[in-house]
Amino acid sequence: MRHYLKIMGAVAAFVLLGGCTTAQEIRTTNGEPQYDIACGAATGWGMCYKRANEECPQGYTTVSRMPGFNRKELIISCGAASQPTGS
Repeated sequence: MRHYLKIMGAVAAFVLLGGCTTAQEIRTTNGEPQYDIACGAATGWGMCYKRANEECPQGYTTVSRMPGFNRKELIISCGAASQPTGS
């Protein structure tokens, strides 16, 4: 049983740090909509940019890009003429 719990813990950690992305709409102080895209720490920025393209198919501007220990965060604003490239 103990071995099983170790394996399940490792799988859970991989899932949490892996390729999962989420997007949450946030509002600036002046009410403008932006998206906070969170990506797993073990994934490349390309996963975040893919999600940004899904949220803003007409283009977006990167407001901030924050690497972190547990996850990466990309804050974007939709509707811009140009899109950044993933790195």
